[in-house]
Amino acid sequence: MSKIEDMKSLASDLASGLKKLGPNRTVALSVHVTKELIEELEAKAKELVNQLEEMNE
Repeated sequence: MSKIEDMKSLASDLASGLKKLGPNRTVALSVHVTKELIEELEAKAKELVNQLEEMNE
């Protein structure tokens, strides 16, 4: 997978995860699941930032 495709995938994952946490979600998440999702999204956001920084070097 190319860098651009990888970054698009990460951004899509972030958007999907945020939708699950948003006010229009269809299912209420447990506290445990919410914490896991937030940790996962933070890791993906950090990875995306790192990839973008690498492109600017």
